[in-house]
Amino acid sequence: MAERTWKDKVIAWGDQGLSYQAIISKSRVWHIINKDYDQLKAYIPSSILNKDNIKPIFDHILDSYLDDTQKKVVELVKEIKDKFNENLSVSVIKRIRKELGLIKSLTRYGHSVRMANRAPRIAFCQFHLDKGTMFTAHCFTDESMVQVNSKGRFVFVRRGDAYRRVLPRHKHPACLMIWGGISWNGATPLVIIRRGTKVDGGVYQTMIH
Repeated sequence: MAERTWKDKVIAWGDQGLSYQAIISKSRVWHIINKDYDQLKAYIPSSILNKDNIKPIFDHILDSYLDDTQKKVVELVKEIKDKFNENLSVSVIKRIRKELGLIKSLTRYGHSVRMANRAPRIAFCQFHLDKGTMFTAHCFTDESMVQVNSKGRFVFVRRGDAYRRVLPRHKHPACLMIWGGISWNGATPLVIIRRGTKVDGGVYQTMIH
């Protein structure tokens, strides 16, 4: 294996059976620090015919993902064709994306607040911060839904193992709602709410008390 980075050297030592203590010995650390490793060449797609378009295309792809993190590659193929008159394949754009340091990551979601409600909410919070409100007579509650279905977006399987890629998904999975609250006096007991349970104001008050 070609040693392009210090990580490659450490991996090679591990493959040779060296222990962690041996790998981090003074002599081997000195070897890593003082060795000149090959610099990886910048990726220049040969399919870009006009070389003056390389940087603008790279910039366009980066700006597209900064603007829309879920941008589809097929859309970029069309945009680059229309804007730069270059025919790039999906695989080339994915390689450019990797070169730009864009990595695949799981989507995380946050609460969305309508524009009309943002200013009043900020004003409410700022008012109570300035006032020093302690919320000693309030109880803050939240709930979470738990179901038996697997909800992960990705699986890790060996290449060609199509069977293990498919996970069962029930049409009506068993689920529970777990409810809890916290106040100045401490946390409330957790309450498990099963499917079909009707929760109204009276039920909530019973749970809080």
